[in-house]
Amino acid sequence: MKLLSKLLIYFFLLVYSPIKAQNVTLTGTIYDYATYYVSSFDPQTGASDFQLFRYTLNSDSYPIWVKVSFRATMISPALGINSETAILDLYTSPFIIENDIILDNRDLSTSTTQLMDVTGAPIDLAVYIQDVIDVSDLNSMLSSIMTTGRLADGDYTFQFGVASGSTKGECESASPVYETRTISVESPSAIGLEYPGGSLRDTASTEIFTTYPLFIWSSSSCNTCESYIRVSEFNPSIHSSIDEAIQDERRLPFDQSEQWENIGIMNSYQYPLSGALPLDYGKIYIWQIKNEISTTSGDDEILSPINAFRIREIGSGSTTTSYHPVVQILQQIMSDDQFNSLFGSNAQLDSYTPTGNYMINGSSDDLSNTISILNQVTSGTATITNIQVQD
Repeated sequence: MKLLSKLLIYFFLLVYSPIKAQNVTLTGTIYDYATYYVSSFDPQTGASDFQLFRYTLNSDSYPIWVKVSFRATMISPALGINSETAILDLYTSPFIIENDIILDNRDLSTSTTQLMDVTGAPIDLAVYIQDVIDVSDLNSMLSSIMTTGRLADGDYTFQFGVASGSTKGECESASPVYETRTISVESPSAIGLEYPGGSLRDTASTEIFTTYPLFIWSSSSCNTCESYIRVSEFNPSIHSSIDEAIQDERRLPFDQSEQWENIGIMNSYQYPLSGALPLDYGKIYIWQIKNEISTTSGDDEILSPINAFRIREIGSGSTTTSYHPVVQILQQIMSDDQFNSLFGSNAQLDSYTPTGNYMINGSSDDLSNTISILNQVTSGTATITNIQVQD
């Protein structure tokens, strides 16, 4: 009986004790660039010379069998490919590892027969490519790469997968765990300056009234660009050209050791109330935008043209009335008669200064956002639909 009891207990433990599985972890990323410059990309072999993904694969116990797959699809209206089309389907044979291993797309092609783990020990494997792309689509893509040196514009979806098992057979039948990323590849695009100003010779017709302008520009295919701005005064008695002036003392950035003010990812910028040298009435200013685009060959820079604008001098003779920034923009929105009837000399709101309490869409807001919305009305990007006056 004692022997039978021991056997039953042993059987119970054998059946119901959990078996520890091997856990494989991926650490790394699929890299996101706005533009992919490539001198060698072969969808027929998987060979590439640009950094697309890099992962460290590790397990909580060794040895372990793994297999790797990588699939890339694209939609590129520029190439006439309007539905998702696979351009690369790469996979490895199952291989056994006894230490962590780094997986880099540049190391994987049909000519790969061996990788190294982090200790330098060799790992034998084979890499295969499944033919997926239509010949005409392939020729269009390769022709574009040959002509421009980069992947064609479009949306690319990259899928990196790893399957694992304690035996080769278990690895072969295991379902991969995938990391997926869709990236929009964009060609560098020109920057169009929209407001304020224009040509230096046209400053009389592009005058503005506010010393806190809202700068607006366009760059349609640059959703991930890092934007920079600089603003300088153009003094015709000192500067022979706008190119010379933009390199001279800058109003923005305030720090004269800096050529540009980093403003993030945007297509408009409100001249700041602090952190910049003030703009003055009656003077001509110039401004320029720079976009920085991340590419596989580093950052590309795109410079806009340089726009010039004059801030209209207010008052007669040499006397200039200095209004609060909000009142300055109201002066630009309203006709001269409307403005003078409210804010002119001896008018009801002569010398008026806002209290500092601002409401936008029923909620309290700050001065900067208030000025930004008023400037949008001035530039025509927003319209007034209703006005309420409160005492």
